[in-house]
Parts: sequence; C-alpha cells; structure tokens
Amino acid sequence: MTRSPFTVTLIALVPLAVLGWPLARVINQKAYVPIEVEEVNSGPLVTADLLVRSAHPFESIQVTIGEASWTFAPDEDIKEIHYPRDARLILTVTVDWPKDTPETAVLLTLQPEGQGDLTRTLWGLDEVTAEIEFTLEPEA
Repeated sequence: MTRSPFTVTLIALVPLAVLGWPLARVINQKAYVPIEVEEVNSGPLVTADLLVRSAHPFESIQVTIGEASWTFAPDEDIKEIHYPRDARLILTVTVDWPKDTPETAVLLTLQPEGQGDLTRTLWGLDEVTAEIEFTLEPEA
C-alpha cells in the first residue's frame, strides 16, 4: 500500500519545522548596539622631571603612565614628562640590567612643578617590572 502524498510531505516537513524554531530564534535576535564611551577630559597636563639613579649600570628603563611611555638609555638620567592632573599617579616601571649584575636598586625621583620631590626605590635582578604609586598634593 502506498502512502498518500500529503503524509509523505508532512513527514518531510516535520524535521524542518523542528529545526526551524531554534534557527528562527537565532536569526531574529536584536541587532548589536555598541556602547558609546565618553572621553574624560582631565584638564591640562602636569609637567614634571623624572630622575633615575641606579647603583649599577642599567641597559634600559621604561616608565609608563597610562598610554604615555618614556625610555631611559644608559647615558640618560632625567626626562621631562607630562601626565594628567590627578591625586594618584601610577607609574609602571621596567628596568633591565646586564646579565651577572648583582641585586641592585634604582631610585626614581618625580619632581612635579610647585611640589616637593617624590621618591621610590625599586630593587631587583636582571629585569624587574613594578607599579609605583605617587600621591600628589591637591592644587591650591
């Protein structure tokens, strides 16, 4: 006995309907809307001198504040830097010393305009990376 064309068609369409429901949910999702990010204007930049002194000769010192970065060569010991005015200043410092250098120290001195010197000492062997935080005086 042969099946009716209606039954054969119905048997073929049932799996498509079962798969079509999850597919319809995936296709009919809401469009992606990116989040708008506002830029924060922190005002004018502060100028300061950054002085480095090392007990042993170093290969390089890299100082990063946010997206700005400064690299000290072995013959440099001072740079003028600019950073946004904020009460907390976080510096990421990476120091590379030559191989076979004993444990040694680097003295970082930040000399902001109109404020006293701020210093931190960083100890390490071969290579050291650290975050240093300075708390700045509020504007008068």
